[in-house]
Order: sequence, then C-alpha cells, then structure tokens
Amino acid sequence: MSLTAARPVTVVPLRGALIRGLLAGLIAGIIAGGVGFMTGEALIEQAISLETAASTSETHTHQAAVASDGAKAEHSHDAGDDALVSRDVQRAGLPLATTLTGGALGVIFAVVWNVCTRRVNGRATPNAVALALAGWLAVAAVPFLIIPPNPPAVGSSESIDHRTAIWFVAVLLGLGAVIVWYVLRRWIQTQNPTSPLASIYPVAASIILIATGWMLMPATGTDYSGFPADLLWNFRMSAAATQLTLWVCLGLSFQFLIKRYSQRDRRP
Repeated sequence: MSLTAARPVTVVPLRGALIRGLLAGLIAGIIAGGVGFMTGEALIEQAISLETAASTSETHTHQAAVASDGAKAEHSHDAGDDALVSRDVQRAGLPLATTLTGGALGVIFAVVWNVCTRRVNGRATPNAVALALAGWLAVAAVPFLIIPPNPPAVGSSESIDHRTAIWFVAVLLGLGAVIVWYVLRRWIQTQNPTSPLASIYPVAASIILIATGWMLMPATGTDYSGFPADLLWNFRMSAAATQLTLWVCLGLSFQFLIKRYSQRDRRP
C-alpha cells in the first residue's frame, strides 16, 4: 500500500485542505451513520430487551427474597422508564454522532494529508484512500481486535474507565504500528530501492508489534455468560462495517474534492 501517487501535484493550501476535509468527513459521517442505523439498530433493541428482562428478573428475585423473610415486598417496575435519554433520541443521535465525528475526523485527516504533501515537496500527491485505510487500521481495526465493542447488557459501569484506558492504549498501539511500517519501509527503500524486502519487513514488524502489545494488554474482565453469541457477533460486525464505511468514504470523498481543486487550479 503506497501512501503517495507518483505524479506532479498542485500543492493545496492548508485552509483549502481543511475545508475539503471537513466536507468529506461530514459526507462520510452521514453515510456511515446510515450503515450503522440499518445494520445495528435492531441488534441494539434486542440487547436492550435482554438487559431489561434480566433487570426485571433480578428485581423480582430480590423482592421474593425479602418477602420470604417476612418483610413487605414492594413492586417497582419504573427502573427502565426513567432513562435520561429516550430511545427515540438515541436513534436520532446515532447518525448525528457519526456525522459530527466524521467532520472532526475529516479536519484531522486533512492536516495529516497536508503534512504528507509538504514532506514529499510536491513531487507526488498523497493517496487519500491509502492514507484513510492506514488511519482505519490504526484507529479502528487494531482497537477492534484488542477490545471489540459490546452491545448494551454486556459489561458493567464499574469497568468503563478500565475499558476506556485499554481502548486508548490500543489506539496508540495501532498508530505506532502504522508509523513503524512507514518509517521502516522508507528506510529500506532509501538503502536499497529495488529490494523486495521493502514490502515484507515493514509489515512483519508491524504485526509483531501489534501481537506483542495484544499479549501484554490486560483483560477487560467483561462477563459474556448468558448473552447470545450470535447477537454479540452481529453487533460487532455492524460496528466494524460502520467504521470501515466511515474511513473509506472519507478517503474517497477527500480524494475527489482534492482532484477537483487541482483540476480547477490548472485551468488557464
């Protein structure tokens, strides 16, 4: 995977790259939100139903235990009715969240793309699609392997901080793996441009780094007992598809907008 395309490029000012990155990110976020809604909303509903059923069962068990001790049993079925955010708002919030996330991601992506443009000194244009795939590997794929997302009813609120810390370290690990691949590949090409090892060694080094970090990472301590395996798998596949859609659409949209800018800039 090459991050640059060997052709002359019209250097895009940072301001122009940021505007196009923001627009590309918003487009990608809207599309990814649609994918997430279509593939994951029904799965979330199933998970919430399981969580509600489990909570109701625990409440009744507790009330029965209290009643068996001669105490007054009080029925309370309002636990699931006092949610801070209603399901309708949550449904609308998913596309909105992915759109806002895509916009912010697009701005960061434009900055990285602009830095890559300056590093090659205008000799080649960075391949936005390849750069987006590298970002997906670092920020989405590696963390997904180490700490995959869980639907409602899986995991406890007490472990949120622990799981968030693991996810953050996993993102750093993914970024480190991509940087190692890029630096090692450039170094081998500088030493011996025709060496076939320029493609093999960087990938192997990145895989070793990810595997080592994976083995050293502490366990999340999540309890999956009693949760349907097929529902868990489908939810994770939906999350993976949403992330992949976001990054691919970001790369394609940004590449298109930058190409239009270059063509306009070359017009007499």
